[in-house]
Amino acid sequence: MEKERYRSVTRFLFLDRKKFGEIKAKLDAVYGNTSPSMTTVRYWFNEFKRERISVFDEERPELPVDVVTEETIEKVYDMILAHRRTKVREVAEAVGVSTGTAINILQDKLAMKELSAR
Repeated sequence: MEKERYRSVTRFLFLDRKKFGEIKAKLDAVYGNTSPSMTTVRYWFNEFKRERISVFDEERPELPVDVVTEETIEKVYDMILAHRRTKVREVAEAVGVSTGTAINILQDKLAMKELSAR
């Protein structure tokens, strides 16, 4: 909520035709150490210059759905049991997850280690 307050003051002073330096000085005078940084004030000053109206953050997309399900773990486990020399990349492509997720499943969920006999 505090961010929106600073942005509202910045917008008010911007609409009052104050320059960037004046806005920053007034924010520092009123809020002291808790006032936003120069970079933040400059960012919002430029946003309002580009005719932005809202002082609230824009909506962000939802987080992706978790792909590590019991079914996915079981598929990985079956692949490794069927052919123990399967590469992580092959597992990831076959199951439809990223390589990092495949490594996470193998190491954290299935407690498997990569072994090499040389």
